[in-house]
Amino acid sequence: MDYVERFYLSSILHLTFYSGFYLIYLRSLGLTDGQIGLLIGLSLVLVALLEVPTGVVADKISKKASVLLSKLLLVPGTLLLYRAHSFTEVLIATLFNSLAVAFLTGAETGWLYELLSREGREGEYPKVYGRLRSFEMAGSFVGAVGGGFIAHSFDMRLAILLSVPFVLLSALILATIPADTARSGASYGRHLLESLHFVRNSPGILWLFIYANLISLPLTAFTSFMQLYFYGLIASVIAVSWISAGYTLISGISWYVDFGEKLRTVIYRGAPVLIPSLTLLAGLNGYLGFLTLVFGSLFFAQAFKEWQGRFQRAIPDEKRATIGSFYSLFTATLNGGLNAVIGRLYGRVGIMKGLILLSIVFFLLGAGTALRKER
Repeated sequence: MDYVERFYLSSILHLTFYSGFYLIYLRSLGLTDGQIGLLIGLSLVLVALLEVPTGVVADKISKKASVLLSKLLLVPGTLLLYRAHSFTEVLIATLFNSLAVAFLTGAETGWLYELLSREGREGEYPKVYGRLRSFEMAGSFVGAVGGGFIAHSFDMRLAILLSVPFVLLSALILATIPADTARSGASYGRHLLESLHFVRNSPGILWLFIYANLISLPLTAFTSFMQLYFYGLIASVIAVSWISAGYTLISGISWYVDFGEKLRTVIYRGAPVLIPSLTLLAGLNGYLGFLTLVFGSLFFAQAFKEWQGRFQRAIPDEKRATIGSFYSLFTATLNGGLNAVIGRLYGRVGIMKGLILLSIVFFLLGAGTALRKER
């Protein structure tokens, strides 16, 4: 089994059995909706604040070490959640888990790309990246379904506890993969400033930051409120639950399927216009939302895999995790702002009309940037 297959195996074995009932578990501990909302918001803020510092650490010390540390931090976080009986205990678990996410983002993809480029296989990266995300989603699906069965048949705490050995097994597999070798010799502050300078003076990198959000934000405007969208169409909790599970499956398949470099490039160029066109269809007719769900996921996955290859090629090895963290921070900020805006917009005009308005805005932005790019 080569190291790429071990990355895949590690992803699918990272089973978080409590992901499907996490909020219900918090409610069972006596937490109020306000406390639960605070924990979710705090988790997002913590990950955003920790993205760049952990990215610098990965570039200066080791991306592999950063990924392994991420896995190990989940162990105390999960055990604390398992033993929790109060808001304070869940809060401490959230701190560990947020730190774990921050150490993973940027480092994992940077590590994988460096290993491939070391062997002259960097051209395979978009396909490998897509498969990695696909196996990750497969693990999430198995974890949610299996965890729900364990919680229903036995106990929610048991499902949480059973997540620990799978996290450790995932870490052990990653530990057998060769380490990255590129290191930044600069001090923490100097490395950070050099990375910021590199991004600021690299129009190509700035464009890639913008492009990724041009194709992801219109789809986010649809998927973030997907459950309410389809509930307004079908009015069945069971049906909406199955649609949500189906979306996970569709996304996993979309990441796994690879159209090849030529067709992937065509989709990449057209995605800023194509994806808002699909979300516009969802705003025009509820049943067309199913079409948006399938083809939006498929086209986004192909375009983003191509984007990942271009993004990784444009960054020096010793700055890859840090600049990847800058991108994650940039995207998280935009997504947070968009969700706040669309929540108010949908509340005023309804999801369908709001989706039409946002799709038109993103279509015009996508068309405008495409024309500018051609010139």
